[in-house]
Amino acid sequence: MSIKVTVLKSEIDERGGSFKNDKGEDVAYSTRKQKGKLETDGFAYPFDVRLQDGQPGYPQGEYELDVESMLQVNKGVATLSKYTVLRQLPKAAPRAAAQA
Repeated sequence: MSIKVTVLKSEIDERGGSFKNDKGEDVAYSTRKQKGKLETDGFAYPFDVRLQDGQPGYPQGEYELDVESMLQVNKGVATLSKYTVLRQLPKAAPRAAAQA
């Protein structure tokens, strides 16, 4: 199964702040994401492409969700990383002109 992701904007939305954890300590956080849409089984859904600190953004375009690179296994439990990994879709070969 292929999951297509289209990055709609190359701009990165960065936000940050802090909160107090259960011990009363201040914890800083930041989020970095790009706007996109995810398509599978004929349906399209809004999708935030989450980026790690310092990771360059993806150029606008069509990609495939690289699930294998996002997979994490810990004590026999499989989960996906919260950070998105995309693989560029191969460009379609141009069609030859129809012969008359």
